[in-house]
Amino acid sequence: TFMQKGFTLLEMLIALFIISLLLTLALPAWQQHSQQTILQKEQQKLYVFLRQIQARVENSTDIWLLLANRDPVGKRWCLTAQIKNSHLCDCLNPVACPQNVSAHFYYPAFAETVLVSKRYYPLEFTRLSGIRNTASTTCFVLQANQQRTLFSFFNVGSLKLKDNQSLSACVNDEE
Repeated sequence: TFMQKGFTLLEMLIALFIISLLLTLALPAWQQHSQQTILQKEQQKLYVFLRQIQARVENSTDIWLLLANRDPVGKRWCLTAQIKNSHLCDCLNPVACPQNVSAHFYYPAFAETVLVSKRYYPLEFTRLSGIRNTASTTCFVLQANQQRTLFSFFNVGSLKLKDNQSLSACVNDEE
């Protein structure tokens, strides 16, 4: 008798078992890394947006409002940065914002992220003043599943980020 070249059924089953075991062990770590990556990219994009707004405010004598809005049903969120005006612009309905109101909108790049704040539209969560280069002290949390970043505004106009914080860590001036 001669030996045929190839694999036996038992060898193939053992190889499949080993591969599936390795994938089962690696999947949670990969998912954790994926959530972290999503949070870091969204955090960076949001930080750049907020710094650009701060730069605009610093070069003006205006007061700017930051408003957060969310649609829990559609699981969407967004931010509005606008010059103080009697009409507040809603980032979930930007076409309703009058042409004479200077407003900028931020929309997340990743649907997996959530913004958690103590105040939502029609209340602003902070004011930025160009005259004194200050901001109302407040904070909000950017979250992707279990990963979190705390964004904190301080009254001297600074913006700080802290990892793995909850909204309870926020200090908010209740007006």
